[in-house]
Amino acid sequence: MKGTAKCYDTLRDFCETVPIVDCHDHAEACGPNQKDVLEIFANGYFASDLHSASSDADMAVLSDAERTLEERWPVLERAWKRARFTGYGKMVRRALKTFYGEDDLTLAALQRMQDKLLDYEDEAFFDSVLEKANIAVRILDVWPDAKKVLDGTLKLTPRGRLAISLPGYHAIRSYEDVQGVGRVVGRTITALDEYLDACRTIFEGHKAYGAVTFKDQSAYTRTLDYGNPTRAEAEAVFNWFMEDPRRSASYPDGVKPLDDYLFHAFMRMARDLDLPVQLHTGHMAGIRNDIVKTNAIGLTKLIELHRDVRFDLLHANWPYSAELLYLGKNYPNVALDFCWANIIDPVYCQNLFKQALASVPHGKIHGYGSDVGGDAVEQAWAHAQIARDNIAIALSDLVEIDYLSLDEAKEVAHAWLFGNANTFFRLGL
Repeated sequence: MKGTAKCYDTLRDFCETVPIVDCHDHAEACGPNQKDVLEIFANGYFASDLHSASSDADMAVLSDAERTLEERWPVLERAWKRARFTGYGKMVRRALKTFYGEDDLTLAALQRMQDKLLDYEDEAFFDSVLEKANIAVRILDVWPDAKKVLDGTLKLTPRGRLAISLPGYHAIRSYEDVQGVGRVVGRTITALDEYLDACRTIFEGHKAYGAVTFKDQSAYTRTLDYGNPTRAEAEAVFNWFMEDPRRSASYPDGVKPLDDYLFHAFMRMARDLDLPVQLHTGHMAGIRNDIVKTNAIGLTKLIELHRDVRFDLLHANWPYSAELLYLGKNYPNVALDFCWANIIDPVYCQNLFKQALASVPHGKIHGYGSDVGGDAVEQAWAHAQIARDNIAIALSDLVEIDYLSLDEAKEVAHAWLFGNANTFFRLGL
């Protein structure tokens, strides 16, 4: 992508020199190395666009590694022709060009690629791709073995800083869920107070390890509209399943009072630990999801109550841009994060970057997060390129209409790619 403003090239070149804070990623390990070239397409985000452009039956064929490449190619070709211009498609095409030297997707191209699949298990190669992308640091939501975090033996992928994944701690429904948390700290839990104390110990251990934020993606399974139940209401649910290990609280209504209560308790812990909280908002991975429950506007009461907690609202709340801008403008403790969104919908982000600059203090915007895994690091590079394009297009357009100067545009670009997140997450870079 290329902007039409006269200063676009100058601003885009500047963006290339700015190191990036990758605000959200899932690279649990360097690898595993891919064996099947179609994993590049049948796994990851672009697979959802292929699915949307084809059918369940076609996707089953595409992901069946027992079939030959030649058998599966017609299925991929049909879907590719219908989906290749999406943001995900643009990301894949850039990666194909840069890492495989292929300008287009053909059967011959796939056959050539099969013989030179990237070695994700090579840590030096993994790091070299991050260096190529000029990614200085990555915030990793990788759901690690908490015992390894507490004893300091957890190994992160290059340039990684840990996020504390929250859903497993507040979405508890059974005695075994509770004891799973207790085993991390070597305790048998019998009461709600003991459970909260165990969680606090685990979170403190994560911070001592180097964790820089909490992360919650509960929007996949529940509404973001958290109620504020009493302790008695939450404890009644907790005690009901604790007194009989064979019980499990019903989802969603039966478990919601406890889930909501614990979430508020964890927000107070985030405040005490001086750690921000990243919250999934908007679009979800895959297809056939209920997006109404993920609109960030549902967080209003939570944000209003916990004024001393810094909230980072992820994925630019796609497609609910107006609600996101309102929250960023109205609440001092809210930052707007464009992680993942730059490839969900590049044009949405270009427009929203412009609207955000005009309506929200620019120091509250985080411009990039790859949101990919360790088996797709070349897509993190491609995603970073698209994010730089989007920011340069948006800001150069604003320079063109004399909304800001080129020097001011460079200041904003640096803040969005690096400075704001460095400060917000206390990265100390």
